[in-house]
Amino acid sequence: MIYTCVTYLPRRGGGLNVSLRLCADCLVPALAIYLILAVLIVGVMMLLTGRLAPRYPTPAKGRPYESGVSEPISTFTRWPVRYALVGMLFLIFDVEALFFYPWAVVLRNLGWTGVLAVLSFFIVLGVGYVYARQRGALEWR
Repeated sequence: MIYTCVTYLPRRGGGLNVSLRLCADCLVPALAIYLILAVLIVGVMMLLTGRLAPRYPTPAKGRPYESGVSEPISTFTRWPVRYALVGMLFLIFDVEALFFYPWAVVLRNLGWTGVLAVLSFFIVLGVGYVYARQRGALEWR
C-alpha cells in the first residue's frame, strides 16, 4: 500500500519541486482497518476475561492485601482548604511552565521578538508567584 502521493511542481528557476504528502484516498482505508482492529482486539480481550475469570471467587479475594485498609473508615473527613489551594497553584504554574517548551523548540526562528514575548510572559509568571508568596498561599499553616 502506498500512503503518500508524489507531486511534481515546476520551480521558478527551472526544474521540478518534488513534494510528498499524505493521500486521503490511501489514508481513509488504513484508518478504517485500524479502527476495526482496535474494536476487535478490545472485544476479544473482554470475551477472554469473562471466560477465563473464576466463576466463584473465594472470600479471600474480597479482603484487602499488601497493607491495604482492613476496616472501612468513614468517608466524611475534612480536607483543609489549603490543600486544594496548593494543588490549584501547582496546576497553574505547571501548565504555564509547559508553554516554555514550544518556545524552546522554535527559538532560532523567532528572533528577538520571540525572546521579548517569552520574557514578558516570564515576568507575568514571576509577578504571580511573588503575589502568591506574599499572600502566604504557599505556606502550610
